[in-house]
Amino acid sequence: MAVLQESVRKAQAARGEDTGDAEVHEMPTAKKKTAGKAAPAKKTAKKSAAAKKPARRQRGA
Repeated sequence: MAVLQESVRKAQAARGEDTGDAEVHEMPTAKKKTAGKAAPAKKTAKKSAAAKKPARRQRGA
């Protein structure tokens, strides 16, 4: 494992990357949804007869 870490450090140095520790940021807290306001259920689109394409016929040779 030490060999791998040394290889990574060499590659980062060759690319000119900062080899220091990464910055750690606090993640923003998610906004809580109120229980009374539930999202409405999605409505499915109604299928109409005009939207259907006729079946293709095979051409006879």
